[in-house]
Amino acid sequence: MRRAASLVRLAAHVSTLRGRLEAAGVERTFFVCSTPRTGSTMLGNLLADTGLVGRAGEYFGEFFRRDVVPGLTRRGFDDYLVGCTEHARGTGTLGIKLHWDQVEVFLHLLRLRRGLGGATDREVIEAVFPAPSFIWITREDTLAQGVSWWKAMGSGKWTDGRPVTGEPAFDIDGIATRLRRIDEHTEAWRRWFEADGIEPLRLTYEGLAADPSGTARRVLAFVGIDVPAGFAVTPATEQQADAINEDWIRRYRELTRSP
Repeated sequence: MRRAASLVRLAAHVSTLRGRLEAAGVERTFFVCSTPRTGSTMLGNLLADTGLVGRAGEYFGEFFRRDVVPGLTRRGFDDYLVGCTEHARGTGTLGIKLHWDQVEVFLHLLRLRRGLGGATDREVIEAVFPAPSFIWITREDTLAQGVSWWKAMGSGKWTDGRPVTGEPAFDIDGIATRLRRIDEHTEAWRRWFEADGIEPLRLTYEGLAADPSGTARRVLAFVGIDVPAGFAVTPATEQQADAINEDWIRRYRELTRSP
């Protein structure tokens, strides 16, 4: 009862934004919570290809912080967020991908409204977004993840279809830094879910790669989508690992004597 009353109180402060999202056709929202190179883009594209939900885009990443945030007003943020609803593609389900280092800016902009200062992060999100749910995707092989992250930083090629803009080079310190960041951000996600009493759907990169259709079915059911009989979907996003990744993993293990 107390939580319901709190949400009613908060709704008054976000009613305009919430109303605009609903007027744009958003009935439910799902957040893909991740760190880089966990298959979050593959998952977002896979789900969008079903035609049952929108594409979970990275709307609050580096481009947003660099080119949009400076001087952004509350109204400007509202307009930007409502503009993101076009990616729901008429399905009624808006997807949003968040890496941990994007959460602070995202929540700060949501809290620009008066009356939200004492609310929890979960309460703010639930007051703004219709029927939110949370999917948390991690990678069991964190060394492969760290190598993939460092390689993408050097090449500029984060997903298939994008051109290579640089020459990736092996660097043990660079990879070690990515590994520390993965551990820090994964733990930050864990603490955030626990602190706000959120039970996310847990996924792994390895599980997604092994069974894309089964993973998509689990997500859709968790979000509240009726999955048709005979459902199947094939990933259009190619995995980025190649011989360079394998060589760097081997060299890193040899140099650090990792198991």
